[in-house]
Amino acid sequence: MGLVYILLSAACSLAIAHFLKYSGAYGHSILKVLIINYLIAFGTAAGYSIIQGVNPVPDFPPWFWLFAVFVGVLFISNFFVFGKSVNVNGVGVSVAAMRISLLVPVLLSMVFYREEITILKISGIVLVFAALGILIMSRRDVKVGVIGSQGLLLLLFIFSGIADGSMKVYEEEMQHAASEYQFMSVVFFTAFLIGLTVLVYQKSMTFSRGEISLGVLVGLPNLFTSIFLIRAFAYMDGSIVYSLVNMIIVTGGALIGRYIWKDQISGRQWAGILFAILAIAVLVNG
Repeated sequence: MGLVYILLSAACSLAIAHFLKYSGAYGHSILKVLIINYLIAFGTAAGYSIIQGVNPVPDFPPWFWLFAVFVGVLFISNFFVFGKSVNVNGVGVSVAAMRISLLVPVLLSMVFYREEITILKISGIVLVFAALGILIMSRRDVKVGVIGSQGLLLLLFIFSGIADGSMKVYEEEMQHAASEYQFMSVVFFTAFLIGLTVLVYQKSMTFSRGEISLGVLVGLPNLFTSIFLIRAFAYMDGSIVYSLVNMIIVTGGALIGRYIWKDQISGRQWAGILFAILAIAVLVNG
């Protein structure tokens, strides 16, 4: 059963990448798609809490609210960068840059939670930077607004890493204060409000039918990719779960980009993707 949850979690992550690629390819506003996505994800998480007889937003301590709001800002910023990157750098390269960001929670665990530092983990860290360097330098920099395509990959790595690290902090420090559904309800609602505030500032409050539909299609897997991952931990060790999920996602992202979206992946980019898969395997099992 654990393998089923792993496959479902990976499928949800790949669906998000596919729909965000579709949004950009067909001229939809990625920000508007993300706003609907977070509204749907919030409603689903809060609804599940209510069904379970749990108040989705109880009287949390102030420090919890500050942390959840910080994570919400990170989430929408990261997904916005990801949505831009899949349309500029391709699905496979963007997914690989996002997934090797698990370096951050690994470093966090070693520095703050005194997890053992091993030769394998150090080797994995070196491989992460090698993979990131290959991915960033493997294509000509193309300007996307004020930032280039290479900068998008670097931002994606940084934002994803901090977001992953925040989940580690929640797991270690805050599970006693709120369940996963309660925590994610606050995070998703914060991300929704941030996006809505930007739209109000831009005076662009009209949503097309396509943007609403895509938002729904992104919102459901956005929530369940985490839920399925958590359930997989009940059947398998975390190192196995993280390894399989991330390697399936990186491989699947490359195949979706190449064969569905016809992304041009150079030999150097394939090397970067392979380095990313190797780095994930070494880091998680170190």
